[in-house]
Amino acid sequence: MSKILYLPVVRRKFDADTAEKIMQTTLDQLKEYDLVAPKSALGDPTELGEFLSSIQNTSVAGIIFHNTTFTDAEFIQMVHRYYPTTPILLLAPREPSIHGWLRLNALTGIISSGNYLVSQHHDFEHIYGNPEEPVVQDKVASFVKSVQVKDDLAHLNIGVVGTYPPGFFFSDADAAELKSHFGTTLKHYEIDTAFDKAYNLPKSEYQDQLEYAINHFTGLDADGDETIRFVKFVALMKQYQVKDDLGALASRCWPDFFDKYHSAPGAVWSQLSDQQLPTAMECDIHGALSMYILQQMTTKHDAIFLGDLSSMDPEDNTLTTWHDYGAYSLANPKYGVEASVHPNRKVPVSPQMVLKPGEVTFLRVHYNQDGYQFIITKGNVQDTEAQFNGASGRVKMDQPVDQLVDQFVEHGYESHFALVYGDYVDDLVNLARLLKIESVVY
Repeated sequence: MSKILYLPVVRRKFDADTAEKIMQTTLDQLKEYDLVAPKSALGDPTELGEFLSSIQNTSVAGIIFHNTTFTDAEFIQMVHRYYPTTPILLLAPREPSIHGWLRLNALTGIISSGNYLVSQHHDFEHIYGNPEEPVVQDKVASFVKSVQVKDDLAHLNIGVVGTYPPGFFFSDADAAELKSHFGTTLKHYEIDTAFDKAYNLPKSEYQDQLEYAINHFTGLDADGDETIRFVKFVALMKQYQVKDDLGALASRCWPDFFDKYHSAPGAVWSQLSDQQLPTAMECDIHGALSMYILQQMTTKHDAIFLGDLSSMDPEDNTLTTWHDYGAYSLANPKYGVEASVHPNRKVPVSPQMVLKPGEVTFLRVHYNQDGYQFIITKGNVQDTEAQFNGASGRVKMDQPVDQLVDQFVEHGYESHFALVYGDYVDDLVNLARLLKIESVVY
């Protein structure tokens, strides 16, 4: 993973002692991040240049440039030359006194830095305030999250197993466009070859996945043919993940899993998603990308749900999201995850589960003839029984559901939306801005 570069700069004719204390307090606030920083504040362009030269082989996702005192544009100009496209967050502390000596003059410094970056069309954000202020800490956290996810996307490989089923045209993606906008690469695999390889895996290579399934399903026939086929395919995808450094997966599911592999895909995708390999059904590449973005937004890379928007109820302003799979950790613990059959094909193994209650954010990486958009909305999963056979969640939305659905249809959005627990709306908007993609928030 690329690092966050912290650059405290100072003019020592100002109050260098106070500036040093501000820097140390800031470093304490930043210690949770994967940081590279100088041992002390950099006092002139020569010191800055020497430090930047010493770390040239370090991959940097974002830069926190801290005007601890006034500095002219020489400093930020040098940073821009070393990192011409790396996002920058400008910081400056408040003036500690208003009578007598102008001790820091840091506000002038941040304005000077912003002036230069705008002239160079360099992406940046800024915040004026002291490191112990919550608003400053929140701004730093949001910036770090956004630049790290942007960097993750630039190194992301999405595995694509087979092709999308008939009629699911939105599941496809233009590999060149994907690479250009996100830096993401597609790795392709043949579905029939995968079936053959999975079927021939020895028990030693799938035993751990069988045990994982036994530990997470209730009522699982551990010796059933369909169970063994499902854990074999999981094991094979995990091998693909390691071999080709996959961060997400988009796979063909029906009709091939039922007709050729004689097992339901729902348990496969559930187990992979639960093990931090977000997997999109129906070979939905942008669905897998949406899942990956949300997973990387969370502190512990939480599991993500990808579902159809299947029904709405204006009376209680709820949408129901559904599909035939869902990560085990997302299930309401009151009901758990029951081993069942596919709702339509009646073939094992599919999970019967309902999403746990809580605040959630929806994301769809949408693509049309005008390019990419982030479609974002928010709601609360209700503590209810399952709405349908399979994996479902009844979500009370922040916006009127009938208007929301009308707009989704009128704008031609896809039916698959990714869902994460928590409020990540502002973070997604920030990420979209860094990626130069429009964000649409409902």
